[in-house]
Amino acid sequence: MGNVSLIAVGIDDVRELFSGSDTRLTELRDVTARTWPQPAPRGGLLSKLGPFSRRGVDAPVIYPGVPTAAEIEAVGHGRDVPAERLTAAWALVGAWLGEHSWGRLDIPVERDMLDGFDFDLATQGVPAELGLRGLFRRSPALPLKPLPGQSVGYARGAQATAMASHWQAAMPALSPEHRALAEPIASWLGGFPEWTRLAAEAGRPAPDLVAAYRA
Repeated sequence: MGNVSLIAVGIDDVRELFSGSDTRLTELRDVTARTWPQPAPRGGLLSKLGPFSRRGVDAPVIYPGVPTAAEIEAVGHGRDVPAERLTAAWALVGAWLGEHSWGRLDIPVERDMLDGFDFDLATQGVPAELGLRGLFRRSPALPLKPLPGQSVGYARGAQATAMASHWQAAMPALSPEHRALAEPIASWLGGFPEWTRLAAEAGRPAPDLVAAYRA
């Protein structure tokens, strides 16, 4: 079973995350501190034994999926991330998106089902570019490499709104299995007009639709 993540966020906002902007670097550091708070330095007898032991006592513990200062700097400046630290880097991007996107929906779906789902939509007159798999044909042009089994794409906000309208019209004629997949997505996509209004009021770019699939 795989997972499709749909995120309402301006693609230019996401690209700026990798630009070296002081504002974005500060946001990455702040979201890391909130999401993965570090324990206080350990004290006690071992910390007083001298320089030979202090490095081991005070050195931060590095976990596979938890970003460190190295991932913050790499992501924030659009640099390459070692393969073994990609999970942590994407976790960092995900945490930032959680605080700066207008909405998110996660749907479990098998990759093989995507083709059948889009075919069912097409038989009801939904253009191919408004299908679910069509979201992954347009690269977001991010410097961060995808994880194994991961695909990332995006569509402009106007396309997301068109998807909601076309899917709702096609829904009654879809197979029960495909209707169960389409209903929550179409309902979520229906939030784009309101999110666009809120973004304009906040002086932020209008939200686009960023999509990620992970097997």
